[in-house]
Amino acid sequence: MLPEAEKSPLVCETPRLILRKFNENDAEAIFSFQGDPEIMRFSVNGPATPEGIRTKYLPGCLTRYSRDGVGQWAVIRKSDGALIGECGICVHEVDGTREYEIGYRLRRDCWRQGLATEAARACRDYGFSKVGLSRLVSIIEAENAASIRVAKKIGMTFEKHVLFHQISALLYRVANPGMATA
Repeated sequence: MLPEAEKSPLVCETPRLILRKFNENDAEAIFSFQGDPEIMRFSVNGPATPEGIRTKYLPGCLTRYSRDGVGQWAVIRKSDGALIGECGICVHEVDGTREYEIGYRLRRDCWRQGLATEAARACRDYGFSKVGLSRLVSIIEAENAASIRVAKKIGMTFEKHVLFHQISALLYRVANPGMATA
């Protein structure tokens, strides 16, 4: 039996946002950003379809929550309760190493308000304090200046160039200040 905290859909809160686990009722709201070609410009999968969200994306999120203890989470704006995007921690293999990546994506009407940074910072803190991770990364295409700015604002620094899903990308990293590094 899972502890109550693990059963709860709530992951964490910030002054303006709630991050919670996705559920099957979120498909339409997810499509509002994952279906937008401009928002998905730097996604390895490109824009999503409503069917893909229902049959692949949401089941994948639920699998990651149980398998990895983390995943992409719904970003809810407190002021109106709207699901405005996603932000979370996903496990990837990069250059033969298991990495925990902070990823973020918001609806266009929510850009340039500091919300991605706020959500990413909450995920960073959650990964370090609740999950006990020693480091977190973000894998970002060089042309994605907005994501690079978010990574830098949450304390990440450039580590190396990587090939991720056959795409040339930059790996930014931040170490857990509460843990000794090798």
